[in-house]
Amino acid sequence: MAKFFQKASVQTGFVVGILGLIGTGLYIWNDRSQLKQDNTNYITEISELKQENQKLTAEVQRLETQLTPFKTFALEKYTGADEEVLRKSADELHELKDRMHAFKKPIASAIANVEVTIKSEEQVNTRYVTQGGYLAFVKNRQSLLFISNTQSYARQTGKGEVVYKVDLQMHDKLSVIGKPVEILQESDLIQIKFNMIPNNSHVITGKASVVINGDMRFEFEILPQDMKNDSIIVRDIEQEFHKVRETRNRNP
Repeated sequence: MAKFFQKASVQTGFVVGILGLIGTGLYIWNDRSQLKQDNTNYITEISELKQENQKLTAEVQRLETQLTPFKTFALEKYTGADEEVLRKSADELHELKDRMHAFKKPIASAIANVEVTIKSEEQVNTRYVTQGGYLAFVKNRQSLLFISNTQSYARQTGKGEVVYKVDLQMHDKLSVIGKPVEILQESDLIQIKFNMIPNNSHVITGKASVVINGDMRFEFEILPQDMKNDSIIVRDIEQEFHKVRETRNRNP
């Protein structure tokens, strides 16, 4: 009987041992499977990171290629360390952008000074308190910008010529307020009128200086012409805008 129990105990121990080994094996197998899966995930992440790094490297090379002319220009114009040179050039580009942005700014104010010389023997040297004039940017017979004044000046030169002058300003309720300055470039013509200049007079010469928003000055030449009724016409508008743009590009 004792031998039977001894044998049974041995068998039980053997079975328990076998089950323990199986359990350990299953644990190890499961652990290795998890490690394998984790390793696969890591490999995938590393591959994605490598691809992203390649893209970033290509982008850096592209940017360096694009910046090469800019860097060359900067090094030719400025002296000092590369970072300082590039900073100075970047500042200059920002200033240029701001100057060009002035054409996009809304019109808030406008003043003008107009001087016209006509052929006339009239003996005059006076200020007309209630007889001024106006200047208008016109497109399709519609006024884009209208500036005026009720006073003007006239003076005989002694050479059979009379010089008329007027200072003009924009009024607050015009529809052009809030529209960008560059809209004026679309004008077909500038129409100028002096109330005291006789109709159909012969204009010898003249000039009109227009200042928009206090810091943009346009100088329009008034060419010799025979007036049509009471109007003096300036047509070369776009060229003056181009000239102002180029000047602002060159000068801070």
